[in-house]
Amino acid sequence: MTCRKSLLRNKYHNIAVLFYLYISLLPVIFLLLTGKSEPHSLLNMRRTGLMVNSVLIASGTVIVCVIISTFAAMRMQTIFKRDSVFKWFFLIMSPMPSYIYALSYMNLIRLAGKIFPVFLRSRAAGFFPCIFVESMVFLPFAMAAAVSGLEQAENNEWRAALLLTDADNAFFRVALPKQLPFTLAMGAVIFVLSITDYAIPSLFQVNVYSMEIFSDYSAAGQSVHSLWLSLPLILIASFVLLISLSAFRNISRPMKTELEIKPEYSKALSGFGNICIALLFLQIILPLISMIPSLAGISEEYVSAWEELGYSCMTGLIAVLITLIPSAAVATALSDEKPGRRSIMMAVSLLPLSVPGVLSGIGVLKFFSDTALYPLRSSLIFPAVGMAIRYMPFSMIIQYGCYLRMDRERINAAELLQPRRGIAFVKVTLPFMAPGLFISSVVVFLLTLGDVGTALMLMIAGKEPLSVKIYNYLHYGSSETVTAFCLVQMAVCLGVMTVLYLLVNRKRVTASKRRGA
Repeated sequence: MTCRKSLLRNKYHNIAVLFYLYISLLPVIFLLLTGKSEPHSLLNMRRTGLMVNSVLIASGTVIVCVIISTFAAMRMQTIFKRDSVFKWFFLIMSPMPSYIYALSYMNLIRLAGKIFPVFLRSRAAGFFPCIFVESMVFLPFAMAAAVSGLEQAENNEWRAALLLTDADNAFFRVALPKQLPFTLAMGAVIFVLSITDYAIPSLFQVNVYSMEIFSDYSAAGQSVHSLWLSLPLILIASFVLLISLSAFRNISRPMKTELEIKPEYSKALSGFGNICIALLFLQIILPLISMIPSLAGISEEYVSAWEELGYSCMTGLIAVLITLIPSAAVATALSDEKPGRRSIMMAVSLLPLSVPGVLSGIGVLKFFSDTALYPLRSSLIFPAVGMAIRYMPFSMIIQYGCYLRMDRERINAAELLQPRRGIAFVKVTLPFMAPGLFISSVVVFLLTLGDVGTALMLMIAGKEPLSVKIYNYLHYGSSETVTAFCLVQMAVCLGVMTVLYLLVNRKRVTASKRRGA
């Protein structure tokens, strides 16, 4: 009987993963099936140079994020209590789109250039601003992974290490090995996001490989040609995800929450941790202080942003609804699987992350153009499907992380005691799934709100997402207009984050009262 249940469970899990892969890889699958006669494209010297640029920017971003997050989390361990909400302060600006940080950097360089013209010439474009801006964008996510990983170190391990050596050695020998899988797993995701992005490099006049895909399709209009052109980028991103699979596997263990040790680190290590925390505050205040000089006279610019904002928000909401069921199915399947099968399913489920957003957009565009779905190209479903396909893997990862915290004993007991499986799911399992569903929905919504690469390919005629409008204005140099648009988008993102914080804090307070009772 147990063997039969196991086989039935594996069958359902396989169906869930295949359904998820079919949807998330639909653009690539359709391009392969409908354009075999189109010519393939191989790397040449110029494109190899573009690939090197992409890898350098992505690698630099990952290195900066991992170093800052590791030592900032180490220092925060001695400042905040374990259950303090304030130790997650760095997430305040996490939903900010990358071009807002690009505008912030441009404003600061423009201000510094009035005093030091040499500084303006040397820092206005190039690799440094690309890595700086992308590091500011992804730093909150790296920090969340580093803080979660540090909490994996057990009290007994800390106490034993502190009896035998100083706090610095204890950190490197006890805490860092627990923390690294989390930071490396997030580093792999950051690398893939960075190497497949062209918006920030193009703003700072750095040619990268993902921009070549967009330019090639814009010039020739050959969708399958763009697919073969994307292949080297997909292979590199897939390779990074696969070699980081062990890191993803290590974070699948249940989270520990008992850490309350506050080691006294050396002045040098504490000082470096303080510098890293200062950079976290810079990541928060940079977009705010850099826009102050452009605030005067922008009140009339706000009106023109609301139509595009409404269009972007509706697209994001539809994308959220599309992603929920497939990502939830895979997340629950992964959390229920045995370690061996889980690793294989995790590797397969992460592969859609390696598909560039511009290629997803090209595939969805061709799919809607060449099928009976063509009439929907003028509706919001058209861009929403592209956004959902692009960000479905992120929804799956977030839900999987949340499901690891679910109380399996209560779920199993409900399935045994309830006469029908559906009742157990509605009354017990679904409430446990709710946090993961809600958080993943918020993340997908905010990601679609700031997306540029996919949105450029899937814009409806006469409709322009606010993200694309900001991106275009940044190239024109209209700082007052861009500032107004960015402030509108910042207000929406911060409003969503505020609601999320209030709900999480309310749940935490309720749980504390129950424990006290």
